[in-house]
Amino acid sequence: MAEAAANGKLTLKGRYEIVTDDPLPAFDSPRAKAYNVIDTQGDRPLPLMGLLLDRRLPVRLSALDEMRECRLPGLLTLLDSGQTGRRGDAYRQMCLIYERPSGPRLTASEETSFKPFPEEAMERQILPRMLPVLKELQARNVTHRAIRPSNLFHSGDNRGLVLGECFSAPPAADQPDFLESIESAMADPLGRGDGEHTDDYYALGVTILCLLLGKKPEMEGSNNDLLHLKMELGSFSALAGRYTMSLPIVEMLRGLLNDDPRERWGITDLEHWLAGRHRKTQRGKLPLKAARAITIGKAECVTSQSAAFRLSLDWESGAQMVRSQSFDNWLRRSLHAEDLAKSLQGIVGGTGPEPADAKALSRACMVLFPSSPISFKGISVNPDGIAYIVPASAGSQAQRQKLGELLAAKVPSTWFATNTAQRTDFARLQSLLDRMATLMAQTGPGFGYERIIYELSPSIHCLSPLIESRLVVNYEDLLPAMEAAVSERLPSHEPLDRHTAAFIASRCRQVTDRWIRPLAAEADGFARIVAQVRLMAFVQGLSSNGPLPNLCRWLEIHLRPVLSQFHNLKRRKQMLSELEVAAKSGIIGKMMVLVEDNQARAKDEQGYRAAIASFGRADMQVKQLQNEANYMEYTARLLGEQVSAVASGVIGGLASVAILAFYMI
Repeated sequence: MAEAAANGKLTLKGRYEIVTDDPLPAFDSPRAKAYNVIDTQGDRPLPLMGLLLDRRLPVRLSALDEMRECRLPGLLTLLDSGQTGRRGDAYRQMCLIYERPSGPRLTASEETSFKPFPEEAMERQILPRMLPVLKELQARNVTHRAIRPSNLFHSGDNRGLVLGECFSAPPAADQPDFLESIESAMADPLGRGDGEHTDDYYALGVTILCLLLGKKPEMEGSNNDLLHLKMELGSFSALAGRYTMSLPIVEMLRGLLNDDPRERWGITDLEHWLAGRHRKTQRGKLPLKAARAITIGKAECVTSQSAAFRLSLDWESGAQMVRSQSFDNWLRRSLHAEDLAKSLQGIVGGTGPEPADAKALSRACMVLFPSSPISFKGISVNPDGIAYIVPASAGSQAQRQKLGELLAAKVPSTWFATNTAQRTDFARLQSLLDRMATLMAQTGPGFGYERIIYELSPSIHCLSPLIESRLVVNYEDLLPAMEAAVSERLPSHEPLDRHTAAFIASRCRQVTDRWIRPLAAEADGFARIVAQVRLMAFVQGLSSNGPLPNLCRWLEIHLRPVLSQFHNLKRRKQMLSELEVAAKSGIIGKMMVLVEDNQARAKDEQGYRAAIASFGRADMQVKQLQNEANYMEYTARLLGEQVSAVASGVIGGLASVAILAFYMI
């Protein structure tokens, strides 16, 4: 951020100036820093603040759009949101602009105590402020998921409290476990999901309890121990059972802390309570308890829910435990859950020692506790939280591996099949997660874990190291960002990495698999480079964002070896010269016209083959002449030997005659 705001300011939409030299630590969120904001085009009655978000986390874009300019006395007003700077800037950040709270924060954290509120304040101040907020959220189909004491501010008019922001992190990611319902608290913070409005009412109930006590409820042991206690005693008894309160307050808290979302109090119930039409709240129905406990890890479990929870905490030993004869006996004899035992036997295949099977344990936990999150190799995530935890885990190889296996094994499909009573929006989610299994099964560029990041989270920017800092969310901005990134130095690596390929495949719907599959041509480097540049040319044509000379210069370097395959030296030199001219134009398509000039390539190939044939004929002629020359030399040598022999014979004969004649005379 320092290099992004060298002058101490960041700008948003040319209107808001975020003064990074003027931090507001009193208004920081757990995952976002607050800074003073100057509105250069308006005169606001209240000072403003800007929250700079953690760029590694996905943003709730649809919820942001719904809540912009929503003005309620009990809720901080979100004025605007967006990316700082302009397209092409080397560093950008997501920023939320809020009206600054007029009063201080109620408490710095849930671990800090504060002055308790009297019970009368619930009727006169707290609920009259909170109910309109919850009602408006429900009307806009947005869950808050950040209702907690440390996210409440004193109002400037001393008439109650104001609820803080909820968009600086994934839903419920910053919520302490004790404030969340059982199912939400079981999930990893980043994988809790948007949840339902009933989750907000539960958090409101625990928050009211904290306000009455002036601190968080006392608890013994760890968060897991409290969660275990909630499963076996019920949330009200686990959190508020030891405190003395009036009957109306107990009535309200029992309703809000009901562990069955279908029975939990909502807006209508709270309005009736405020109007004095109190009704006796039925105690939440507790799960069936076993006659004796079974020890899992170091905890004693008497319900199938707590057993499922403890089994999932250590999945390897849990996978062995769920196959043991002792666990089967506990289900049948102590819990008297014959149906559960039979279902588990069908899943794990009977009792006895076997290698730990994460998928089988995950299915077993779903049977034991159907509404619990998906548990797999130590990861616990609600189905609607997968879209948040997948991009947030991009930097952790261990988490990526587990989440990838979870999706590839279609574990979410089993969860959907196990849970018959589902939210209406889960049908679309189920279809989406099933498709992710198909994408995970393909390992080439444009698929795999990188692809599911962008498919699941439309708000996450392209995570390619080349342009990650530029916060590119739309495919139209991808190539201009790459153009700016290579303006000073041309990288040595190939143009498209796995993230850029997956980003294009996900965000640009006109790009089908026929554009993506050639990117996996590992054995043919030339074909792979051509496929990358072809895809970029297509995207540039769709985006209509002007010439990209720097990017084209980078692509030219990678395309030169492709054109160097031309055999005709004169034609090759001409093609390389034309490629250089096309690169200077900044239009990738012009470069591809040269690279994919099939007519020129066919002509070159035809000429090459003709040259090879001509060379072959010439070579044969040369060999024939060499053979003829060798034969003539051999013939001459043979004749010479014969002539020499005859000549020597004749000469010898003549000499003999001459000698004989000499002696006779």
